[in-house]
Amino acid sequence: MSDSKFQFKGFTIVRSLIERKDIEPSKKLSLEFNPKGFIIKKDSNFQLHLGVKIEDENKAFNIEIQTIANFVFEHGIELKELNNFFYINAPALLFPYIRAYISTLTNLSGSEPINLPTLNMTRLGDDLKKNTQEV
Repeated sequence: MSDSKFQFKGFTIVRSLIERKDIEPSKKLSLEFNPKGFIIKKDSNFQLHLGVKIEDENKAFNIEIQTIANFVFEHGIELKELNNFFYINAPALLFPYIRAYISTLTNLSGSEPINLPTLNMTRLGDDLKKNTQEV
């Protein structure tokens, strides 16, 4: 079996923040993403920097995390062949880890765990594409 043209090599949480106020949180959550991508062609590497912010409607809590996910791609491949991998697959591969981290973080903080739904990350691709640079 041959290796894939694009492989997930892991992620790191580089920043994690949880703030809680002494008021009843709302069940209605807002979820914001701030994606950035870095293509390191000489190393055949793609880095996805994904910021996630979650807060409830009452602003009783605020959660912010910053992650960096690393992917490698086949050396010598045209970058345009990798567009779907960079902008669609990379966020979709990372999001389950973010969901699990947020659930664990909130559970261990003594509050009710936040279980984010499974999301279609396709729409994030346009923002990521605009915020990706080759370095």
